[in-house]
Order: sequence, then C-alpha cells, then structure tokens
Amino acid sequence: MTYSVYFDGELLGKALYHSAVSLALFCEQQGFETLIDQNNENINIETGRKHDPISVSARSKNQQSHDAVLKLRDILRTEGLDLLKEPSIILYLDIIEQQYDDQQLIIEHNVSLDERLRNLLIIEFNKAKIPFVFKEKKNLAADGKQQLAFRSQFTEDDQQIVSISRALIRYCSIKPSAQNMPFTFLPAPLIRTWLNTFLDSSVSQTKEKKEAPKISEKAVKPERNKSIAAVSSIDANKPKKANAEVFLNYTMLIPRADDDQKEYMVNGSIIMKNTGDLDLKNPVICIKVPTDPGISLQGQILPPKLVAGLAMKSNDGEKGWKYVYDDWRERVKTKGEYWITSIQDLTIPPGGTELFNGLKVIIKESKNSSVGIHAFVYFNEGKYQYASNNAISLSF
Repeated sequence: MTYSVYFDGELLGKALYHSAVSLALFCEQQGFETLIDQNNENINIETGRKHDPISVSARSKNQQSHDAVLKLRDILRTEGLDLLKEPSIILYLDIIEQQYDDQQLIIEHNVSLDERLRNLLIIEFNKAKIPFVFKEKKNLAADGKQQLAFRSQFTEDDQQIVSISRALIRYCSIKPSAQNMPFTFLPAPLIRTWLNTFLDSSVSQTKEKKEAPKISEKAVKPERNKSIAAVSSIDANKPKKANAEVFLNYTMLIPRADDDQKEYMVNGSIIMKNTGDLDLKNPVICIKVPTDPGISLQGQILPPKLVAGLAMKSNDGEKGWKYVYDDWRERVKTKGEYWITSIQDLTIPPGGTELFNGLKVIIKESKNSSVGIHAFVYFNEGKYQYASNNAISLSF
C-alpha cells in the first residue's frame, strides 16, 4: 500500500504506507507543514509560504513598471508564495521618471506595516548597498493589510527586485517562533528534487501537474506515539545555539550649501534581532567613531551616577539607557568608543527584536575626508558578540 505525495499541490510520487508517518514528521522538522489524508491515501506537504498572500502591481502605466512587476511576480510564484488569494500584503512598483545621481529607493507604506517585514527589507537593502528611505503615507489604506509602494528606477537586471524578493521570501517562510530550519530557504524546485529522493521514481519522473485533492474532515497530522516520539527526540537533543543580527537603521541630514557651519546629523536606531534559540540578555552596545573632537554622540544616555535621579520611572522601575563606565568621556576621547547598556534588565527571546533608539551623531567639520561609524553588541555578560551587518560611512 502506498500514499500519494503532493508538494504545494503538485503530485511528486508515491511513499510506502509504513514510511508515511516518518516522512511527514521529518518534513515537519525541516519547517514544512504536512497533513496525512488517510481516506484518500495522500500526504500533502506545504512550504508554509502561503500564509501571507501577496498582490504585486504598478500604479504608473509604463513598460518599465510593467516589466518590474512581472519579474517580481515570477520570482515569488516560483518560490511558492501565493499571488492568487485575497492579499494580506499589497505591493506597488512605481517608476520615478526623473533620475538623479543620488537617487534613493523610496518605500511608502501604511500604518499596518509589520515591523518584522520592515526590518527584513532594511537588512536586504543594506546588504546590497541600496540607498533607501521609508515614508509612512496616510493615503494608503489601513484596513489591516500591509501596503507598500516602492518608487525608484527599475532596470532589467535590478538588484532592488532581488532584495525585495529575498525579504518577502524570508518573511513568508518563517513564523516568528520557528528557528534553524535547514531547508526553509531552499528554492522550491530544489525542494521538489530533494523530496523526490524519498519517493518511488516511477511516479515522480512523470512530473504530472495535478490539483491536490481536498482534505477530508478525517485528515490528520501524524500521531505522536512512542515510536514517533523517538524520531522527534533526535531534533530535541540538538544543542541550542545563540545567534543575532544587528544592523543600523538611520537617516542623514546634510547642511545646506549656504550654511556657514557645516554640520551633519545622523539620526537612527540600532536593531538587535535574536535569530538563535537561546535568550540574549542585557545587551552592551559599543558605538565606535573616529577620535575626532568634531564628532559626538548625543541623545538621552545617562552617566551612571545620574541614573537614580534622571532615569525614566515606571511601575517596573527605572528605564532607559546609560553609559557603562564613569570615565566614558575619556574613553571617547582616547578610543572613540561609546559603551552603552540598558538601565533595566533586558532579555530578547528567540525571534524577538529590541531597539536602541538613541543613535544621534553630530559631525562638525571633521578633519578627516571620510567618517565611519560602527556598532558592536555584547550579550550575556560578553559571552556572545556580534558586529552590525552594516556601517555608516560619510565622505566629504
């Protein structure tokens, strides 16, 4: 007796009856969703990328916008994202007609934008070194759906489309609680090939595209009996690992040409996301700047001796950020290092995100032709250390 195996609605092949439960469990451990339909003798495997249906279109009517939309649709469709159902994410790709040398990618969004999707977009654009700016727009409907309009110059071989695709695939592939799923980001065609290695080749070679049968009310997930618990315990015994992604989200204000005093201002935040499966506790942030008297970090960061009197009060105690060392000024002067930590105990659970919103750097007539600002974060009393994925670089 065999079970027919479907992947995202496509018939891949057959699996032996006695191995059906183990196959379904193994796929679940890799981050997929599985259902066994005992009545119809089917196993249905889903990537889990269909939880957030997406609509991609253009508001401007020109060929360049149309081509960008088709390219993004093709990538998302190939990777198993749902473009057919009523969307929960609405995307627009619009062309900016006039191009400038310092053209930024403008991302207009409504108030429903998920912070996790925003952070993933920031990560991808920073990795690709694409200048961008987020703008919240009240004229984009806030009906519970996330709406984003990307406005730029899209070309045939556009890195912006690739970065948007990567952020959406990551957003739709992993639930906030899921971590370390080794096959989650494999391209859908490779996942099909990998699954075929477990199946009867005489059926999988047909490559026949069929609609997956509807699941009956008796369709069940694999039961967790003693033998199955032994299989799943293999994954449970894996050592847990700590990991984090740290990146800088910032905007830059430059002086006008007629300003007598050339003062540049960087405003932003340091985003710390726990991408491992261990708690990350009490972050200590090191912001490193050149040892230049014209460069200074400002904001609501308290010296240790002033915490008791000036820190924000709440029902849970004092909150905010403080310098780690009493001699913080001397450390800035000699090493260009600002060491900062949270006043209250702070724990970032797996999948969680914490922000340091006090990133405000003033640069006045620097003696250097370029300035680089870097960030490092230490967790659990320095046991885990991470450098930011991106840096702030200025050239004069």
